Amino acid sequence: MDKDDFASLQRALDQAAGFMAGDRIGHLVHEPVDVKAIRARTHMSQAQFAQTYRLPLGTVKDWEQARRQPDAPARALLAIIDRDPVQARELLSGTNAG
Repeated sequence: MDKDDFASLQRALDQAAGFMAGDRIGHLVHEPVDVKAIRARTHMSQAQFAQTYRLPLGTVKDWEQARRQPDAPARALLAIIDRDPVQARELLSGTNAG
Protein backbone atom coordinates (compact mmCIF):
# COMPACT_ATOMS: atom_id res chain seq x y z
CA MET A 1 0.00 0.00 0.00
CA ASP A 2 1.49 3.31 -1.03
CA LYS A 3 0.92 6.76 0.45
CA ASP A 4 -1.93 7.63 -2.00
CA ASP A 5 -3.79 4.41 -1.19
CA PHE A 6 -3.52 5.10 2.52
CA ALA A 7 -4.72 8.69 2.10
CA SER A 8 -7.70 7.53 0.04
CA LEU A 9 -8.58 4.91 2.62
CA GLN A 10 -8.26 7.47 5.42
CA ARG A 11 -10.61 9.90 3.61
CA ALA A 12 -13.17 7.12 3.14
CA LEU A 13 -13.00 6.19 6.81
CA ASP A 14 -13.34 9.85 7.84
CA GLN A 15 -16.39 10.25 5.57
CA ALA A 16 -17.96 7.07 6.95
CA ALA A 17 -17.39 8.23 10.52
CA GLY A 18 -18.89 11.63 9.70
CA PHE A 19 -21.90 10.03 8.04
CA MET A 20 -22.51 7.83 11.08
CA ALA A 21 -22.27 10.94 13.28
CA GLY A 22 -24.96 12.69 11.21
CA ASP A 23 -22.84 14.64 8.73
CA ARG A 24 -24.77 14.41 5.46
CA ILE A 25 -22.68 16.92 3.52
CA GLY A 26 -21.70 15.39 0.22
CA HIS A 27 -24.16 12.53 0.63
CA LEU A 28 -27.47 12.08 -1.13
CA VAL A 29 -30.26 13.01 1.27
CA HIS A 30 -33.79 12.83 -0.04
CA GLU A 31 -36.39 15.42 0.74
CA PRO A 32 -39.58 13.98 2.24
CA VAL A 33 -42.22 12.90 -0.24
CA ASP A 34 -45.75 14.18 0.36
CA VAL A 35 -47.52 10.92 -0.37
CA LYS A 36 -50.82 12.23 0.98
CA ALA A 37 -50.77 15.09 -1.54
CA ILE A 38 -49.94 12.73 -4.39
CA ARG A 39 -52.79 10.44 -3.34
CA ALA A 40 -55.19 13.37 -2.93
CA ARG A 41 -54.53 14.41 -6.53
CA THR A 42 -55.69 10.95 -7.62
CA HIS A 43 -58.99 11.40 -5.70
CA MET A 44 -58.56 7.96 -4.11
CA SER A 45 -58.83 6.67 -0.58
CA GLN A 46 -55.73 5.14 0.96
CA ALA A 47 -57.11 1.67 0.29
CA GLN A 48 -57.93 2.47 -3.34
CA PHE A 49 -54.51 4.05 -3.90
CA ALA A 50 -52.72 1.08 -2.36
CA GLN A 51 -54.67 -1.46 -4.38
CA THR A 52 -54.47 0.48 -7.63
CA TYR A 53 -50.72 0.98 -7.48
CA ARG A 54 -49.91 -2.38 -5.86
CA LEU A 55 -48.69 -0.97 -2.56
CA PRO A 56 -49.31 -2.42 0.89
CA LEU A 57 -52.00 -0.37 2.64
CA GLY A 58 -49.94 -0.23 5.83
CA THR A 59 -47.02 1.20 3.90
CA VAL A 60 -49.16 3.98 2.41
CA LYS A 61 -50.46 4.80 5.89
CA ASP A 62 -46.93 4.82 7.32
CA TRP A 63 -45.75 7.17 4.57
CA GLU A 64 -48.67 9.54 5.08
CA GLN A 65 -48.21 9.61 8.85
CA ALA A 66 -44.45 10.20 8.39
CA ARG A 67 -43.59 7.04 10.29
CA ARG A 68 -41.52 5.97 7.28
CA GLN A 69 -40.27 7.51 4.04
CA PRO A 70 -40.43 5.75 0.67
CA ASP A 71 -37.20 4.13 -0.50
CA ALA A 72 -35.70 4.88 -3.93
CA PRO A 73 -37.88 2.48 -6.00
CA ALA A 74 -41.03 3.68 -4.22
CA ARG A 75 -40.00 7.30 -4.82
CA ALA A 76 -39.68 6.50 -8.53
CA LEU A 77 -43.13 4.92 -8.61
CA LEU A 78 -44.64 7.84 -6.70
CA ALA A 79 -43.05 10.32 -9.12
CA ILE A 80 -44.60 8.41 -12.04
CA ILE A 81 -47.99 8.33 -10.31
CA ASP A 82 -47.75 12.05 -9.57
CA ARG A 83 -46.89 12.86 -13.17
CA ASP A 84 -49.51 10.64 -14.84
CA PRO A 85 -51.69 8.62 -12.47
CA VAL A 86 -53.94 7.27 -15.22
CA GLN A 87 -51.06 5.96 -17.32
CA ALA A 88 -49.39 4.48 -14.22
CA ARG A 89 -52.63 2.70 -13.29
CA GLU A 90 -53.04 1.36 -16.83
CA LEU A 91 -49.46 0.13 -17.01
CA LEU A 92 -49.72 -1.63 -13.66
CA SER A 93 -53.08 -3.21 -14.49
CA GLY A 94 -51.96 -4.37 -17.94
CA THR A 95 -54.83 -2.54 -19.66
CA ASN A 96 -52.64 -0.04 -21.51
CA ALA A 97 -53.82 0.22 -25.10
CA GLY A 98 -50.41 1.63 -26.18
